[in-house]
Amino acid sequence: MISDFFEGRALALQESESETRRFGFTVTRATVPIGDVASDDDVVTAVTSSASDLMIVRFDERRKALGQLLRRIQGVECIHADTLVYYEWNLRRLQSSAANRANLTIVQTRSLDDIAGVLRESFKDYRNHYSANPRLAASVTVTAYEEWASNLLRNETSRAFVARDETSGEVTGFVLLSLAETDRIAEVALNAVRPAAQRGGVYSALMRAAAEYLVGLGTIDRLYISTQSENLAVIAAWQKLGLKPFLSLETHHVMRHRD
Repeated sequence: MISDFFEGRALALQESESETRRFGFTVTRATVPIGDVASDDDVVTAVTSSASDLMIVRFDERRKALGQLLRRIQGVECIHADTLVYYEWNLRRLQSSAANRANLTIVQTRSLDDIAGVLRESFKDYRNHYSANPRLAASVTVTAYEEWASNLLRNETSRAFVARDETSGEVTGFVLLSLAETDRIAEVALNAVRPAAQRGGVYSALMRAAAEYLVGLGTIDRLYISTQSENLAVIAAWQKLGLKPFLSLETHHVMRHRD
């Protein structure tokens, strides 16, 4: 979660079992926190010492020198895979809205079947950090998101909301949240709206329903969400809802050359 990057957290390296299984070679995630707890040299040392075939390194974009240092490591190929922007919603200042989209019902679910169709349709051509790496199969993107959604739906700290068209009964969108009540935060882990239903108010209705649910819990103060920096339409929707920029993360893929 975004809390892994908060000030004072430690540099964390963790092998990604799901990605290792998916790609057929070892993948480790390196999470570099905000601030100076871990220096750029600490990060480079950790990456150099890892025996993984692929290190996915994410760090605050303000660490201008770190990307250059990663690219200078001998015997590896380093790709700048994406820039991930995080926005923050201060739920303590959330203003209730009586406006609801007509002919739309929003409910919670624990069923992957409720969101799988929207997920597959929406992420079919979606470009994320995998897309920048020619060594990774583009076809895994939808599979990866579906596996992630399935795991989240089984987790007690997750909540999923779906928007259902009252006439057709079709699910037109979903928002899947991860809650960290000890930190009093939540994060939108995954969300999508069917292409045919976009720009019709479904997304904003889902986001507001999720936010109002969190306010009702009384244990969450802030909601975070992220996307690739070039996803301007989604960012504009967040700004319209009142979300503010919080953090930008650079993603680098550091790959070892294997004979």
